[in-house]
Amino acid sequence: MTLDKNPETLSDLLRTLERSGDLRTLARECGLSVRELRRRLSIWRRELTSHDEDAPDPVAASGPATKSGGKAKGPAAGDWPELLSAVDLPRNPLPAEGSDIMVIHTDGASRGNPGPAAVGVVFSQKDGPDLAEYGEAIGTATNNVAEYRAVVAALEHCQRWKIRRVHLYMDSELIVRQMHGVYRVKSPDLRPLYQQATFLAKGLREFKVKHVKRAQNAHADALANKALDA
Repeated sequence: MTLDKNPETLSDLLRTLERSGDLRTLARECGLSVRELRRRLSIWRRELTSHDEDAPDPVAASGPATKSGGKAKGPAAGDWPELLSAVDLPRNPLPAEGSDIMVIHTDGASRGNPGPAAVGVVFSQKDGPDLAEYGEAIGTATNNVAEYRAVVAALEHCQRWKIRRVHLYMDSELIVRQMHGVYRVKSPDLRPLYQQATFLAKGLREFKVKHVKRAQNAHADALANKALDA
């Protein structure tokens, strides 16, 4: 694909891609129509612009200076306390007090699409603490397969724990829309995973799935990448 100019920011790049007349190849590789790809590029660019406008002043956010003249070191991006592995929890980890809703963030990562892939899952109590995590390399897969594998793994743990109410959050708009029935699942690689995920979801008393921005799913993303790097 030939770009019309040299974009200086990611927002510029997305804008240039939107205006490019050569989106057909990229759309085909993503498994999307050109129209759908343009729509998503426009959404992502608006989200980036909104994020940039809401970002705190870099000087104010950098923290107080140390005595050596540098800046005080805060938690690095992606630094989360290590949680118990979901695999090691034989029983329902939800506390006796508080909500009985399990909040789950899932993510799938693929380096190459298809390429080495992994899943990441974070389990939390609604309005309560993080409870457990799960990350696993799954071999060679596409990003969408990894996203579905993360959902299936999360729901299998909930089935084992006899969880009845689940709120699931993920940053794949495609998978969320497919699970809502808005998009058809045409890919033969995704269809059995979709069927498995919906079968597990039907066994719950309450199941909600919602799309969130990548920044709100960073912990699950970090677990997937950690599994890839292991």
